[in-house]
Amino acid sequence: MNLQRLLDRLPWSRSRTPPRGHPPATSSPPAPGPQIPARPRLDRLELQTAIIHHLEWCVLFNEHLSTDGAAAEHLEPLPDSRSSALGHWLATTGRRTAGQHPDFLDLQQEHLRFHDLAQQALAHARNRRMDLASTLLNTEFERSRARVLELLRRMQKS
Repeated sequence: MNLQRLLDRLPWSRSRTPPRGHPPATSSPPAPGPQIPARPRLDRLELQTAIIHHLEWCVLFNEHLSTDGAAAEHLEPLPDSRSSALGHWLATTGRRTAGQHPDFLDLQQEHLRFHDLAQQALAHARNRRMDLASTLLNTEFERSRARVLELLRRMQKS
């Protein structure tokens, strides 16, 4: 049997003629069902980079926290919530896909809170109140740091 005869036997051959016993093809598209807006596709690599930026900032923060005032002058300046790499990403992403993600606003707010807590801890440390700094770092600051990572990872998985 040649190829054309095989193709002719298929239910929907090139001739678009249905085989005997099959109903004719309809040209109308299927009836639309309820439209659920698709969740925006996020760039996982971009989110991984945001996670790395957050972790790098945490390393720099620890360096600032562990040095005294005179030695801190020789360190790279500690970026605030807007000038950090993650803060910059959050500011520029609002116009793109990730800004539409349900967790994005929570991430922005938690990131601001995280930086506020970091500044409070640094102020305590510089005032030689390591007891207050330590308490803050081990409670609210740590929860906020973990929450920022959690939100970024959740967005990355969606």
